[in-house]
Order: sequence, then C-alpha cells, then structure tokens
Amino acid sequence: MRRLALALLMLNILYALWTGLRPAPGLSGDTSARQFPDTLVLIGELDRPLVAVEQTPAYCLALGPFGSEGEVQAFADAYLSGQQWRLAVEEQPLPPLSRVYVSSSGSELVGSALLTSVRDTINAAGLAIDSYLVVGGDLDGVVSLGLFADQGNALGVYQQIEGLDLAVEMQAENRTRNLYSIVLTGDESADFTEESAEAWASMDVEVGITEKLCEMIALPD
Repeated sequence: MRRLALALLMLNILYALWTGLRPAPGLSGDTSARQFPDTLVLIGELDRPLVAVEQTPAYCLALGPFGSEGEVQAFADAYLSGQQWRLAVEEQPLPPLSRVYVSSSGSELVGSALLTSVRDTINAAGLAIDSYLVVGGDLDGVVSLGLFADQGNALGVYQQIEGLDLAVEMQAENRTRNLYSIVLTGDESADFTEESAEAWASMDVEVGITEKLCEMIALPD
C-alpha cells in the first residue's frame, strides 16, 4: 500500500513538472513558421479588391517661348494683369561650334607674349587669320584662331597652322540656350484651357500657345 501511494505521489510530481516546463501555445521560439499578412487592410475592404488610384497631372496653357526673363516680364505687364502665372525655363541644345586655338604646351610663352608670338608666326607665313587671347573659362590663356559653325572651315584653318610649329588644337564646343515660357496656373480645367487657347489665338499677339504641367516637378538631386 505504501509503495502504491509513493508511486502515485511520484507520478503527480512528474506531471506537475511537465506542465510547468511545457511551452505555451503560440509562443514557440521558432518564428520561421509564423505567417504575417503582407498588407494591412480594413475589415470592410476584405470582400473587394484594392484599387491603386493615380492622379492625372493637370496641364495649363503656356505662352512663349521668350528669349529672356525681361521679355517675359514685359509681356506679363502688358497682357497678364491680374492673372496667375509662373515662369518655366527649358534648356535647348544648339549645334556645336568648332574652335581652333594655340596653347602654351611645350613653350615658355604665356599670355600676351604667346599671342604676339602666334601673330608674328602667322604674319610671316602670309596667312590672314585673326587671333586673340582667351581669358577665363576652361581655355584660359590660349590663343583662339576662330570659332566656326562650319567644321570644314575650322579644319582648313587647323591644317594651315599645323605646319607652322605651333601647338595648334581643334575641339568642339557644345552650346545651349534658355527658353522661357509663361504658364497660366489658373488654367487647370481642360475645358477652360481650350477656351483660353482659342481666346489667345484670336488676339493680335505674336506668341506661341502650348500646354505644360501646371505644377513644377522637383527632380531628385
């Protein structure tokens, strides 16, 4: 009898220890098997698909282009009194030019001394080529022999100077210019933009009429 009671007591102790050490349901240390939703949605949206809404950019009437900010302001003062507008600036590439020049490479002459030496050499060769000293910029200190829209003309000058023992070089120079437009920021309605365009077209004003985004877009650095 005593052995039976002792055996029951040991079983109760083992059961109590097993119950205390067993991990609680849902609190397992292994989180790899857990699943979490990728997207949080409202309960009311569970029975219908989620729709991504994209706002269509608004376009406004644009007048121009103008060659300078001064022209823009003069036009606005004359025709846009009381209207809301902003300035739009676009950079337009221009055809590159070809420059022929002489650098001080391999010579101790610089500045005006280099210019005098180049001119004397050109005159002694009987050539009629203008020259001047460039001050500032990437070509500071070189003697320019011309900036040509026609690359063939630049090549002709280069070949004449090439045989005169001068450090002559030729390179293309890229150019751009700014074009300015007036964007009427009150023309966000498509119907109103069309009506405004028709109104401006009927006016005796020599200005181009296009459409541009009403709001400026900030680009990342």
